[in-house]
Amino acid sequence: MKKLFVAALALTSLPGVLSAQDQHSTELNEVIVSASPLEEDSAGINQAVSVLSGEELLKKAAATIGESLKDEPGVTNSGFGPGVGKPVIRGQTDGRVKVMQDSLGTLDASTSSGDHGIAIEALVAERIEVLRGPATLRYGNGAIGGVVNVIDNRIPDEVPEKLRGAVEYRHNTANDQNSNVFLLEGGQGNWAWHLDGMYRDSNDLEIEGFAQKPEAGEDPSDHETTHGFIANTDTQAHSITSGLSWVGDDGFVGLAVSRLENVYGIPPAVHHHEDEEDEEPELVRIDMEQTRVDLKGEWANVLPGFELGRFRIGYNDYEHVEIEGGTKGTKFTNEAFEGRIELVHEEIAGWTGAIGTQLEDRQFAAIGEEAFIPKSDIRQGGIFWTGETHMDDWSYELGLRLDRQTIDPQGDSDISHNTQSLSAAALWQVSDEHSLSFSLTRAQRAPAVEELLSNGPHHASESFDLGDSDLDEETSHNLELGYRYEGPVELNLNLFYNAIDDFIFKKNTGAVDLDEELPIFQFQQEDATFRGIEASLGIPVGERWQVELFSDYVRAKLDNSGDVPRIPPLRYGVALDYTAYSWNSGLRMTQANEQSHAGEYENDTDRYTRLDAHIHYHIDTARGEWLLFVKGNNLLDEEIRNSTSYLRNTAPESAMSLELGARFSF
Repeated sequence: MKKLFVAALALTSLPGVLSAQDQHSTELNEVIVSASPLEEDSAGINQAVSVLSGEELLKKAAATIGESLKDEPGVTNSGFGPGVGKPVIRGQTDGRVKVMQDSLGTLDASTSSGDHGIAIEALVAERIEVLRGPATLRYGNGAIGGVVNVIDNRIPDEVPEKLRGAVEYRHNTANDQNSNVFLLEGGQGNWAWHLDGMYRDSNDLEIEGFAQKPEAGEDPSDHETTHGFIANTDTQAHSITSGLSWVGDDGFVGLAVSRLENVYGIPPAVHHHEDEEDEEPELVRIDMEQTRVDLKGEWANVLPGFELGRFRIGYNDYEHVEIEGGTKGTKFTNEAFEGRIELVHEEIAGWTGAIGTQLEDRQFAAIGEEAFIPKSDIRQGGIFWTGETHMDDWSYELGLRLDRQTIDPQGDSDISHNTQSLSAAALWQVSDEHSLSFSLTRAQRAPAVEELLSNGPHHASESFDLGDSDLDEETSHNLELGYRYEGPVELNLNLFYNAIDDFIFKKNTGAVDLDEELPIFQFQQEDATFRGIEASLGIPVGERWQVELFSDYVRAKLDNSGDVPRIPPLRYGVALDYTAYSWNSGLRMTQANEQSHAGEYENDTDRYTRLDAHIHYHIDTARGEWLLFVKGNNLLDEEIRNSTSYLRNTAPESAMSLELGARFSF
């Protein structure tokens, strides 16, 4: 393995093809769908935006959304084994981070438990947008932490001039993972169509050392754990999507149908040898199926006084079965409908803006012996307005949103919450090179069904969950300052302070349910503060070298109970890219500090140094373009345990590995 590491370092000195500008993941002159509904060439005032597209997305795309975004500023991954990876934005995840499929929710069960994966595949995405900070005004009361919008062009908005497509294969040595992707798009006349598919399988994940982390002075052999790999972490997934659009001079309308099946294992629970009555842990696997239908349209001058109208409608039929010891156990279902309409109005008193409405109706159920959440009908509805104006070197934005959520659990009375959110922001373009931004947001989030009504064991997550039907709405007061410099170097700096009244969190009580032998987690509510910083400095060195220094940090505290659990530590590091001819190569060194503020009854995590590398080589042919790539992951072979994970003590990240792949585009 040392020879592999040395070889990877040597290869990164090879020249590359992409310019330094192409390598940036935060280009604000792209169309940022998530940030603003008003202009097609603006990200709005909020500068805390990252965009992964093109070759940058190919370089970072992984089996899960969280793994794909873990190197973005302010974003980390919350894993539950390699089959589950959720984005953590500024220390917040699940119900506070809205993961979307082209501006609509995923409509799955991913927020109801840590072991439930997100039903979106990064490998077939065309672009992934990340908006850090509250985005409640456009996307509902759940987006207090941020938004991840995955766009895959499943409903085309233009007719291609000729047939185009791509095929890709990649192999990861960490778990013998094989991934295959294809894309095909074409059209004729006013019709455009899209077709894509993906197949992925893998074996158990290889790790450095024991899966179970021993306590100080403890012998690892005291645990029924594995060495060098994590048992029951193999996966198999495949998806297929087709779309068809009619495109006119003033707009388009289209329909897409997709099917996803995903089977993955959950790392086994920990058992001690000391108790002779302990049995072998029952291995738990998740068998997920989803069928989704999407309708999308945009049209200019749709009504008098409105320049543009947009609508999105999504229907999703989702279910997954938790298989325990080879026997089917609890089944989770979510039959959901979501729709949203936005109308961009003409200028009024110097303000351009958009009004919109969003509706969601879903029937969520957990069926079986571990039905810890009752079958519930959940309805959400909201209306919103956002507007902006410009005066000399200043830009201003305002927004308002009103929402109502009603949960009707089977056999019990309705639970309703009303939320109000508003925001104000300003951008001062000090000069061509310097800009300052300021935003203030008051955002409310209604408690989710699992926070209100959980009551029972859930062996897949190894927890006994207790909700509280009397939970109130969360109210977030978020202040953000941003500075951007674009000159001989490029500097981005964002500071935020978020005071959340009645913050809802899943607390490890330290108690154990004696019947199920599971730790008890209670959803509780308490005021909390999140504060932090994200910074990056890009320095071109000559025509072909690019150096980037980066760091992010978040500190989250409860007013009376200490630290908010599962918060990422301080990270900082340096990235080096070299480009010339048909080659591109780079190194990325990330230092993560110890997390000593883990939360009550949670374990601290050690500091680690992570070194990654990549090499890309382009070959142009008469029929299309080849991209050959190699990624080196965790090249120092560190034992990495993430503080954001419920399984930090039993499921570390993979050992040193290589990912090799080829993509042909035409």
